Amino acid sequence: MKQVVPSPATVLPYEPFGFTNCVREGSVLYLSGISAIDPDGKVVGDDIATQTAYTYRNIGLVLRAGGSDLDRILQMTSFVVDLARNGGPYVKARQKILTKPTFTSATIGISALMVPGLLLEVQCTAAIR
Repeated sequence: MKQVVPSPATVLPYEPFGFTNCVREGSVLYLSGISAIDPDGKVVGDDIATQTAYTYRNIGLVLRAGGSDLDRILQMTSFVVDLARNGGPYVKARQKILTKPTFTSATIGISALMVPGLLLEVQCTAAIR
């Protein structure tokens, strides 16, 4: 049975935009695209390393709210603005956070994201503990 996982107060809720941050079906969490946006809707950082750290901070908070964590990510798709410039630094920053290669991944270069100033958005699935 599909359940909405309520977002922690420290993460911007997506319901006002017509969808939710996270849904649980069985023992899997499905996260919408998460990025470096604070609870007030402001972009955090103007470089890929800062945005990567804050994005995964937000992902971790949403996952923990649903009974999972970063080490339980199964699959992710990363959308990176200006892949030629930001792709390598993104992967390096992510490797500092996700130190074990126990997930599948795709990284896609794009020209822009919905919120001006964002350089990264990550959508993922994760197993519940």
